[in-house]
Amino acid sequence: MTGTRHIAAVLALLMTAVLAGCVSAPPTPVYPEITFQHLAPLHLNVGEIKIVDDFTPPLKSPHVEHELPVSIDQSVRNWVRDRLRTTGNSGAVATVTIKDASAVEKELKTESGLKALVTKDQTELYEFHVLVELKITEISGASGFVTAEATRSKSVVEGITLNQREKVYFVQVEALMQAFDKEMEKNIRTFLGSYLR
Repeated sequence: MTGTRHIAAVLALLMTAVLAGCVSAPPTPVYPEITFQHLAPLHLNVGEIKIVDDFTPPLKSPHVEHELPVSIDQSVRNWVRDRLRTTGNSGAVATVTIKDASAVEKELKTESGLKALVTKDQTELYEFHVLVELKITEISGASGFVTAEATRSKSVVEGITLNQREKVYFVQVEALMQAFDKEMEKNIRTFLGSYLR
């Protein structure tokens, strides 16, 4: 009887260990696209709107664009889709050129020795940057252009999880694009106001 109880206890412990090993990691959050559909579109007196992407992600350290849950360059494309409209009444062409849509990781200096055991350091700094040019070219050859640029940076504490890091990425890119949107609209109204309809 004692032997049976011993075997049952061992089996129970093994099952507990197996079940503990089966506990899954928290699900990876799914982030929405960054859009601008809630804002009024800007109607340009042009016949066509083009997008040119001059930024090529290096896909290697210190660049982390390929790790972002929502990319900066796609967010710029969404901005063009949601905020710019063509009147179709002109032979002019609006060209939106993505000059930069980067995210870079920089290592920060951390404490060492005994102090490192009792403190949690900020270990990485992430810098997000977007630079976009909007140029309008008329059939006559006349043209006008504006640029808009925005930057955001955020440091993270050591031991941050992948999900926490991705949330930092998303929040910073969202803030970056909001700043970009305000800057670009302001510059369009200031310097390309004659093309607005």
